[in-house]
Amino acid sequence: MAMKNISVKLFWYILLIGLILLAVGITIRYKQGGGSLERQTKTALNQLLSCTRQQAEDFDAAIMQSAAEAVTDKEVGLIQSDEKLREYLVNRFADSMTYACIEELAMSRTFYISIALAKDLTADIRVSELELIKSSDQQECYTFSAKLLSSAGDEAGIARGTILMEKDGSKWKASKITLTVDELYN
Repeated sequence: MAMKNISVKLFWYILLIGLILLAVGITIRYKQGGGSLERQTKTALNQLLSCTRQQAEDFDAAIMQSAAEAVTDKEVGLIQSDEKLREYLVNRFADSMTYACIEELAMSRTFYISIALAKDLTADIRVSELELIKSSDQQECYTFSAKLLSSAGDEAGIARGTILMEKDGSKWKASKITLTVDELYN
């Protein structure tokens, strides 16, 4: 009888430990899923707000190539075919933004902000002190603020806005971004 009581107690202890491990595993997996959303949100914002001098030159080259194609098509002043520019933007941002988001940011010229800072300061622009505040209204929406620094460490601007994330396949991507930048270097 004593042996049976020990076996029953051992069974309950093992069952309890198993349930605790299962609960811990589920909690960790849940937190990693949430962390993945926040991590992808920060990645998208870092890509949008940062710009190296080389990326600014590559952007200018894509613009010039699109303009040259318009001239050869006798459409001077019109960039009819912006395929090179679109290809550049998709190559640079498609890992963290939906195509609709890229298109909207191109139409609103939001991409030009960090590029213009990099060109004006002749320095790489990087993000510092990026803060996200989760919206209480929408599940995958954040307001953000960040300092933009030159490669010398000087503060070039302060960025603020909102970012809405959506699942694209198995990956979180930005689907809408609003942005304002207060330039501080003038």
